[in-house]
Amino acid sequence: MKQLILIIACLICGLSTFAKEDPEEYRVLVFKTDGTVFEGYNETKFTNYFRPKVTKVSISREFKGETEKFTGEEVKRVVFNCTMNDSMPVIFDAVKAQSKMPNYFSKNPKPYKETIFLRLVYDGVNIKGYAMPIMDSTYTPSMTVVHYTWRYFYLTKDGEYAKVYWDDTDGIIPSMKKVMKFYLREFPALVEMIDNEELTPTMFRDNPAIVYPIMDRTYKSK
Repeated sequence: MKQLILIIACLICGLSTFAKEDPEEYRVLVFKTDGTVFEGYNETKFTNYFRPKVTKVSISREFKGETEKFTGEEVKRVVFNCTMNDSMPVIFDAVKAQSKMPNYFSKNPKPYKETIFLRLVYDGVNIKGYAMPIMDSTYTPSMTVVHYTWRYFYLTKDGEYAKVYWDDTDGIIPSMKKVMKFYLREFPALVEMIDNEELTPTMFRDNPAIVYPIMDRTYKSK
């Protein structure tokens, strides 16, 4: 296990070194809350799966230049115009968001004290969808299996903060339909689709973001 962790660490370091050779991989467009916009270079490594929660971004005006830290109160959006893995811009918004998954005892967990930067994955009229990298661990008597995955959020146009509705997983979840209905309870149309098997557990587990267009189309302001 230790050897595996060491190999993974070496690979990550190697990838980071390679990325640093290309300034374009770090070029960003920064939108400040005061309305100003400027170009710079990011040093926060948003795509690093070991950083599930980012509350500040470090931006330099020149590549490898002196950096300045900005909080989510100062910067509302950071846009990567070009990356190695994406042909479309990669956008991170500063968002007030729930700090953990809801459960039957705590249906509306409190948000983080600070705004965090989440990746924008759906930009609708009534709904914005966000994702954040997380670490998922499975414990057995003989070993611990760790993999890196995504936590999904939705933010309604009149919502105070983004709500968690799913942690991406490959595992089997007991009473999956009941679990889905609980996390999507704010959207009666989705609950009905689950009951009618128009939205199945397999469909949802394979692509948790599949619900965003339906959320956007059917959401009614409070």
